[in-house]
Amino acid sequence: MKTLINISILLIILNDLSFPQFYADSVTPDYVIEFMKIADENAKSIDSLGKAHKKFSSEELYHIAKLYYKCYNDDPVGFQQFVEEKHKEWEKAPFEVTSENLKMRPWLKVYALRDKIAYKFGIPFTEIIGCPALVRAKFDSSYHSTIYISDLKIDWGVRKFVFIVDEVLKGNKLFRGGNKFVVTYSPNAESPIPEIEEGKIYLVPIMPLLDSEDYNGEISFSPLRDYYDRWAMGKPPKTFPIENEIIKNCEYFGIKDTNWTDFKKFFKDKYLIFD
Repeated sequence: MKTLINISILLIILNDLSFPQFYADSVTPDYVIEFMKIADENAKSIDSLGKAHKKFSSEELYHIAKLYYKCYNDDPVGFQQFVEEKHKEWEKAPFEVTSENLKMRPWLKVYALRDKIAYKFGIPFTEIIGCPALVRAKFDSSYHSTIYISDLKIDWGVRKFVFIVDEVLKGNKLFRGGNKFVVTYSPNAESPIPEIEEGKIYLVPIMPLLDSEDYNGEISFSPLRDYYDRWAMGKPPKTFPIENEIIKNCEYFGIKDTNWTDFKKFFKDKYLIFD
């Protein structure tokens, strides 16, 4: 983006808590600029209930979905920091707070355009293409720790989940087989602890965990929502156990429990169409 941004950092090595340094380009990618330009136009049609009424053709929605995929697949940290920077600019703008101004909040514009993709392709499809990484990994152990939340100026109690990469289904730029990585998670009433057991293998959806300051390499479970409702409570992050090479709980992907080889082909044909 506008500054060199550490984007891949998902490979946290446990013995010294270091991670490889990968950087985005020093300029904002064209696909981010185009996606946000379309989001700007779409936001102009948002009504008082937050619904956008702008119409897109099937071809346009396919293209928008491809841009959305690239934003989260190619540079998830850079994209989120870009939108955060735009949000800070919006907050500092000297305007009167009206419904017209509020609907132009950068993240609201992103979500409104995301909803267009979901209406066409479904929420699971939209969530999966917007999930930076899905990794087949063995759950090794967990322990308690803290992270510093700069906005709140406090240390926050979290739980760390240690995994060993077995295979990367999505996110090859971010993970490599055999590496250990740590997932930071703060269980609460809205998002309980995921249902996982030590020593077992899972397909784990992963996303960067960003504070408002510079990204420090933290990652978390991606929730893979079933519906878009900010008041939804009590839903743990989705994980998909793999037992005897059979992946389970995979109705979310649109397929019955099946063997890992067939699942990989299905996933590639359905969700990696923008590669």
